[in-house]
Amino acid sequence: MKEIYCGVDIGGTKINVGLVTKDGEVLIDEKFETKSELGEEYSINNIKNSIDKLLKEKDFEVQDLKGIGIGSPGPLDSKKGIIIDACNLKPWKNVKIVDELKQKYKDIPIKLQNDANVATLGEYLYGCGKECDNFVYITVSTGVGGGAVVDHKLQIGSNSNAFEVGHTIINLNGRTCNCGNNGCLEAYASGTAIAKIANERAKDEETLMSKDGDIIAKDVFDYAKKNDKLALDIVKNEGFYLGVGLFNVIALYNPDIIAIGGGVSNALDMFYDEIQKTLDKMSLDASKKACKIIKAKRKDCGLIGAAALSFYL
Repeated sequence: MKEIYCGVDIGGTKINVGLVTKDGEVLIDEKFETKSELGEEYSINNIKNSIDKLLKEKDFEVQDLKGIGIGSPGPLDSKKGIIIDACNLKPWKNVKIVDELKQKYKDIPIKLQNDANVATLGEYLYGCGKECDNFVYITVSTGVGGGAVVDHKLQIGSNSNAFEVGHTIINLNGRTCNCGNNGCLEAYASGTAIAKIANERAKDEETLMSKDGDIIAKDVFDYAKKNDKLALDIVKNEGFYLGVGLFNVIALYNPDIIAIGGGVSNALDMFYDEIQKTLDKMSLDASKKACKIIKAKRKDCGLIGAAALSFYL
């Protein structure tokens, strides 16, 4: 029988639990609403119930599990298994999630890691990074996050919060980010930022998009396809700002591949050329030529990466 691992991918909106083999095959999984406002006990009980349900449906026993891996928004303490104070898991604070699961799954190794690192691991092992020595994964969605693998080793950092690429500064006097700093990449290139900028500019500029403050990022890409001037400009700027961010990543990590994932990556072909134009204007030609920028392959990289924590770290 194949070795079976459990992955738990915790998000602010949904939690994904699945049984995964060592070669990245998802045997069975399910998603359910996080509802963090009901408290951590509610979500943790749902995770336990889900693990038991999935094991039963596949005729496995608890002892068949070789490990449980958890990916969660940070900040967290992976060594102690604690989710410290994740902003999109309010009101959770100092949640000892590993200990909570250990109460039921006593003899099974359980590991916790930052969700961006976990997604990076999943894409590295089972997606477009599996033949790379040096690999970077960047997710562009509600925010901008990601992780890096250097010489086959996932870069975790001293407290599991390495590679906060979304909070690298690309304009010191720029837009205010949710983190409180000014000019973060996330404040310009995330799906949230695209929507915010579009709603601000639509009030004063000619556009077919709504002027009522309800534009979302998908609207911007949809109207750009209809040649809406404002939408096209915002999409162009997305490529420029992301290009600046990627240049910084290339300068720091010299990767073989940068894989772009997350919801905004579905429109990557619309601003890919602008990314390349931006990079072409900057130096470090040898590093740029060595790096391919491509769309990520695995939409389930968070789940499979969580499962892989058991045998990779």
